[in-house]
Amino acid sequence: MKAKKKNRHREFLLRRRRRRREELPHDVVVEILKRLPVRSLLRFGCVSRSWRSTIDDPHFAALHWSHFPLDARDRYLACLDWEYREQRLCSLIPDIPDQSLARHSLLQIEIPFFTPANSYRLVGSCDGLIFVEAISKADSGQTMYLWNPFTGNHKAVPRSGLEHQRHAAVYEVLGLGFDARSNDARSNDYKIVKILYFSANDGIEALAEIYSLRTDSWRSLKSKFPTLRQDEPAIFFNQKLHWFATICGEDGYRSIVSFDLADEVINEMALPLQISQISQVNTVNLQMYMAVLDNLLAVFISFNRTEDLSGYPICSVWVMREYGMPKSWTRRNYFKFRGDVTGFDGFTRNGELLIKTYRANRVSLTTKQCTELPIWTSCNLVAVVESLHLNLEEVV
Repeated sequence: MKAKKKNRHREFLLRRRRRRREELPHDVVVEILKRLPVRSLLRFGCVSRSWRSTIDDPHFAALHWSHFPLDARDRYLACLDWEYREQRLCSLIPDIPDQSLARHSLLQIEIPFFTPANSYRLVGSCDGLIFVEAISKADSGQTMYLWNPFTGNHKAVPRSGLEHQRHAAVYEVLGLGFDARSNDARSNDYKIVKILYFSANDGIEALAEIYSLRTDSWRSLKSKFPTLRQDEPAIFFNQKLHWFATICGEDGYRSIVSFDLADEVINEMALPLQISQISQVNTVNLQMYMAVLDNLLAVFISFNRTEDLSGYPICSVWVMREYGMPKSWTRRNYFKFRGDVTGFDGFTRNGELLIKTYRANRVSLTTKQCTELPIWTSCNLVAVVESLHLNLEEVV
């Protein structure tokens, strides 16, 4: 008898909960859901078909992105060893304010499109989507994916019209960004820019294409790109992709090139005058990298003086206080690094510099200490933030 009473009471509570849930107007449910973290939304999608349909709606993904505070989103560094062909897992390192990356263990997420015959490289990320390049030795082809590691959804990008010319190219440059033309989510779009550089009689010739996720197609770009630095990810900032422009046939850096994804217009911005002077004097091992620091475009520079090859490299960080205004470049940090700098992966939310060294793996550097991270030098690192973008309806 007691068991029957408990069951009746439980059924009564369930019916009352269902009635209460059904009594909530749809607009009220949306107002509540759009303010919740991604992890909570993925769980609440199991509450009812109506809630699941709301969360899967691509317009809700854009609504959630615009309303859930950016500073409250969970952020990570995605890490993938591109040399290891059996690497089925992508590692995520939590990037928590006021905490060092060295304090956190790696989270493992399986790559849903993994094929043992391919090698994978993280090209970049934008609004929670990771841009992955897969290269197969079997057909010498290239396949690209857009992947949301938090929802598990992914999209295979069709091969571009320039694919058959890749074998003749000297090198290629890739970039992923978001085209936010208006407040209407239906007119916004994720885009991939692909530039191939070929040898020509008068130097190097560039051919470019742009991919639209909304139309799932490529088209040729009429924009004439200058010689861009190869093997470095594009920095997406202020609705534009950014690369370094180089002097053809030389190691110097000329300027920063920006490409507006909405207007498809190319502009160049001057580097800090001091950096231009450094590249013209007696220096060796000159390296420059771009990143975003505190919502400002930043440049990290490292070099050795010719007369002091046995000394430590001189490093500095510059930020552009007013975007598009070269006169606003300001030096933020200046120091000597006790080691050989071979790469730079950007900044954490804690302001740590992520540096690749010759003898160590990766290190995080603050003004007080240098900490080695459990990340191999052969790994790609990209910053990624939780989002609902690229949900099931967008994939279709």
